[in-house]
Amino acid sequence: MIATTLRTVWSQALSQPKADFLVLPNRRYRYADLTAAIGHFAHGYDARGVVTGDRVLIASTDEFASIVAFVAALLQGIVPVLVAADTKSARANGIRAQTDPALVVADMDLAQAWGITAPVMSLDLPQTPGVFGRLRAGGKGAPYGGLHLPQTDDGLAYLMFTSGTTDAPTGVAISRRNLFANIATVARMLQIGPDSRVFNDMVLAHADGLIQGPVLALFQGASVIRGCGFSLAGLEDWLNLIRRHSATHFITVPTVWAMIDRYARHDDYFDAPEMKALISCAAKLEDPLWLRLQTRFKRAICNEYGLTETVMSALYAGPFAGMGPSGTIGMPVDCEAKVAARDPAQPDIGELLLRGDSIFTGYWRAPGRTAQAFTHDGWLKTGDIAQKNLDGSYSYQGRMKSIINSGGLLIRPEEIDEVLLQCPRVIAAVTLGLPDADFGEIAVSAVELSGDITEAALTEFAAARLEALKIPKRIVPLASIPRGQSGKPKLQDLRQVLGDIISAAQRQQDGGTGDLDDQVFQIAASVFRCDAAGLDARSDADTVKGWDSFSFLGLILALEDQLGLHLPARHVAGMKNLGDVIEVVQGLKP
Repeated sequence: MIATTLRTVWSQALSQPKADFLVLPNRRYRYADLTAAIGHFAHGYDARGVVTGDRVLIASTDEFASIVAFVAALLQGIVPVLVAADTKSARANGIRAQTDPALVVADMDLAQAWGITAPVMSLDLPQTPGVFGRLRAGGKGAPYGGLHLPQTDDGLAYLMFTSGTTDAPTGVAISRRNLFANIATVARMLQIGPDSRVFNDMVLAHADGLIQGPVLALFQGASVIRGCGFSLAGLEDWLNLIRRHSATHFITVPTVWAMIDRYARHDDYFDAPEMKALISCAAKLEDPLWLRLQTRFKRAICNEYGLTETVMSALYAGPFAGMGPSGTIGMPVDCEAKVAARDPAQPDIGELLLRGDSIFTGYWRAPGRTAQAFTHDGWLKTGDIAQKNLDGSYSYQGRMKSIINSGGLLIRPEEIDEVLLQCPRVIAAVTLGLPDADFGEIAVSAVELSGDITEAALTEFAAARLEALKIPKRIVPLASIPRGQSGKPKLQDLRQVLGDIISAAQRQQDGGTGDLDDQVFQIAASVFRCDAAGLDARSDADTVKGWDSFSFLGLILALEDQLGLHLPARHVAGMKNLGDVIEVVQGLKP
């Protein structure tokens, strides 16, 4: 059954109580658990007077609880706003101020850390298996087993906050019409139905993780598999979940695909007959990597092009019917696309514009920004430069906007600048994206200082105020940031200056000699932005503030580049601290 209204979504969920909905490495939730938990939250919303059109702000470290709170609100006609659990207090309260929620649904420790006291509904759910099957569903007077279930696709489905300034984050307003239209397209193009088991382990606070994961699965009566987060050290166990849980679709971003290509030990993760498609999203899958993956894994690979403003995807490339050829960003499906040429001599190259039912209609309470995002006749300006090919597909040429795409995460540099300028020692800050072979781009900040402060201290300052993936990879002090006569930063000149400084530092580090332990500590200090004197063999993710999955990946890449080594996947998986790293490097050095 194809879900065409919220009522059919709910009926479909109720009709298959024993089917898997969410599969985690050591636990699974069936549709019976899901529907009972949805009823529990619906009752909670009713009891607290939350009505259709109200907003609820949701945050939890419990993935199932986050998903259920979001879906229950969606089905009630309430507007959910899901934010990441590692969101800092200033941003969380900025989003709260923007949305004016009727209720905050969160882990109590998160609510307390953000300084939110009321009205709060706890998301600290019991962990006993099967407990949701015993929870009473429904609120008084609510039809359809406790849910209000809006009858039409008019109205707001959810708000998704993209990177913006801390005080004024940008909310993308997605209507139910947008959501249903894009789910129908994605499900058809990727062949996702009730028998599908979609492995999607991306961050739930972003559309690629939440909407193209649990929400898509619910609307199609399918299952979603999550592995508790990608990490290089746990790569093999993570990939082995694909066959263990009989995944039919695997969705991730190009950076993770590059790590799989580089460090995965085997070629048979996707060999099961039920596997239909390998999918890359959030950024362009570069041609050489695309070809290597197809050759190695012998499975269809699709690339989706989309924005938060398009729900999930608007253009599709790959081997399935209706898609554009490999190497492009694809063919528009169920929407219109065109380019706005800037040079009459090149009429097929320009900013990519989109229009259709799946394209959002505006930013939340931001008419000025909404007006800037659209042409006068209603086409969404994507900010990306594309070339229209003779077959109707589009090839990516670059970006017009300053936004940084780092491993599939879109980072607005103004948000980083705002945080750095809060440091008393920083009198100016400009962040931009520099090319990176593995992440596509990395965020690098230039600062002008009024006194002495180390890069490690600046990084620690930023880390206390930004989500981990938004912390700039380098913060470079300059005597003066290049500016034009109007005082506006000259980004091209700054990009050259920063590139030269980073390259020079790299050459100096490459030419360093001395004790191997010291070399590793110096490289680690550079990657983690900390003082090398504070590192020792026991240093690990628990003791080094900047050590997370992606910075650890950065350490491996830096070691390979600067020490002239290749670190095999079997060694990387066993690296738990810097002592392990040194032991492996010593064994590989000639």
